[in-house]
Amino acid sequence: MARKNYNFDFYNCVTASSNSNAQVKSTFDILNSLFVKFQQGENAVKVIGSNSYELRGIEETDYGFKGIIGKHRVSDLPHVAVIGGEEREISLEPNENLLEKAFFTFHADYSIIIIQRNHFCISHSNMAKYLSESTYVTALNPIIEATDLRWLLNNNVQIRTAEFAIARPTNPELFNDVEHDFNNSIISTLNGTGTAMLNMSLRGNARSDVAEDRYLASTLKGALRELQTKFDLKKCKLLLEDSETHITHPVDLVADRLFYTKNIEVEGRYPPSFEMWAALEEARAEKENELANYFGNLTQSRLA
Repeated sequence: MARKNYNFDFYNCVTASSNSNAQVKSTFDILNSLFVKFQQGENAVKVIGSNSYELRGIEETDYGFKGIIGKHRVSDLPHVAVIGGEEREISLEPNENLLEKAFFTFHADYSIIIIQRNHFCISHSNMAKYLSESTYVTALNPIIEATDLRWLLNNNVQIRTAEFAIARPTNPELFNDVEHDFNNSIISTLNGTGTAMLNMSLRGNARSDVAEDRYLASTLKGALRELQTKFDLKKCKLLLEDSETHITHPVDLVADRLFYTKNIEVEGRYPPSFEMWAALEEARAEKENELANYFGNLTQSRLA
């Protein structure tokens, strides 16, 4: 049998309401309501952009939940063919769609979701939309190395250079609720000029001792984090510098994301479900130290 590498990405889940008087609801509560609906046989389909996403399965566990999210493709179906042969359309029965799936686990202790990386199925931004309801909006924030996070959160640390690349999103809903003018300008460029890929390099004047010239604007930290959570960044490399000690530290917001890779034996074109569940459990166990560094030990007091 063939073997294939599968990647599993880690995200911190945060759910908040735009209504200040609304009852506090967590991502666990959102998933629990989906679990109850699924148990009762209710429809768990949500249309996001031009695609329909469906909860294909969900189980309650001692750590939270595990489930399978599916995307139904109903347009632009591919053709099939042999090399050098005639091509034909894929034959589907009435009301049938092509289905892509991704396995995930949700861990209530740190409010994290570990999800199979399958760009044909769902992105983390669309998963966040699936886990949002009514006035409650869920965000999935990529987890980065704890050392990098400490540098980013340090008020004395400034950005000397920033290099990033972003592919033009095809889902217009991603353009909504963008807070930073910097990102709005990028979106306008991507959406208005037909640019497929935008590469940018921003640099301060390294020869200057004047902070306003030596470093990029401090608001860029928040803008880049927002860019990271909303879009599929292909590259995001920063050179940070402590303005007091002038010690520098490189940060890569793409390469330093927390993920786990597992080589799995494939039956036909898809991996067995039990292998995927085992891989997801291994992912949590293997990255326990990194999670404790990022969130703080569960037995100790934490910031949030």
